[in-house]
Amino acid sequence: MLKIGIIGSGFGLVGLVPAFNSIKGCRVVAICANKSEQLDISCNKMGSKNIYTDWQLLLENEDLNAVALAVTPRAQYQIAKVAISKGLHVFAEKPLTVNVAQARELLSLSEKNKITHGIDFIFPEIAEWKKVKELIDREIFGKLKHVSVNWDWLSGDIKYGRSSWKTNVSEGGGVLSFYFSHGLYYLEHLVGKITDVKSLFTYSPKSINGGEVGMELLLKFKNGVTGQAHVSCVSNGLIKHQLIFQCEEGVITLENKNSVVDNFIVKIYNQVGEKQVKVNKDKNNKNEDERVKIVKKLATRFVKACISNQQMIPSFKEGLRVQELIEKIRKEII
Repeated sequence: MLKIGIIGSGFGLVGLVPAFNSIKGCRVVAICANKSEQLDISCNKMGSKNIYTDWQLLLENEDLNAVALAVTPRAQYQIAKVAISKGLHVFAEKPLTVNVAQARELLSLSEKNKITHGIDFIFPEIAEWKKVKELIDREIFGKLKHVSVNWDWLSGDIKYGRSSWKTNVSEGGGVLSFYFSHGLYYLEHLVGKITDVKSLFTYSPKSINGGEVGMELLLKFKNGVTGQAHVSCVSNGLIKHQLIFQCEEGVITLENKNSVVDNFIVKIYNQVGEKQVKVNKDKNNKNEDERVKIVKKLATRFVKACISNQQMIPSFKEGLRVQELIEKIRKEII
């Protein structure tokens, strides 16, 4: 039985606790979070009395095999270092750290201590995304030539004027680091290694700590594919996440509206016309955050890897790669 501790007040409680607590061979034995109604709900559901508000006390007092983190990138770096030194396996959030040096250090320490490490890049785990990956790899319309990303929504920090690390670039925030760390991972997962990039950032006084709120990217991949990405977290009234894959003899689209991981639709277009691709959707528990069912896939992979002393993907290696791309993009401004 893998005994795991969850550290994090927000997504740690609504996402990680139910995900890990539902996995056979794993038991959440302790939680570290700020006192709140959600903490009480989570603890009542799992029947846990091992509650902490200090992560250091949790790591000192609990007999754990692993920890799962949902904290700021700077705190994640600090906590992960201590956990790794204790020989604990670590499941982390994205972005992994605030800079490349920290990410490289965590990967090196993890390899030296031979611990299993994972990171929560959720989008490629969604059923519709897996189908698109299959269609691209099978080259149903020939080779992929160009990929476009259009991702618009209004973030809570902008809408409510909140001052948080998510709008502070030096703390791992801004639309590139906090949000499109997902995009950099899924683009390389779906298309291939990014070799060249040009970027343009947009800003708003509503971003309290000055982090960028919009971004335009021009991309080149090692395999010759080109790409562009438009990302905006100040799009009032528009919620849209769309990927367009232009192939030699047709087009594949992946798109959703009004959701994070649900409601994606896959369509294919060629000279014959338009067709929606049938996909067996991920099953949803109406009483849980929509992301739980997706995180559970990664969490299950992590638990199995820990028990068998194996490594999983995505890991800190992929987290480091994304951090390298983030720093490259911030330097390659048009």
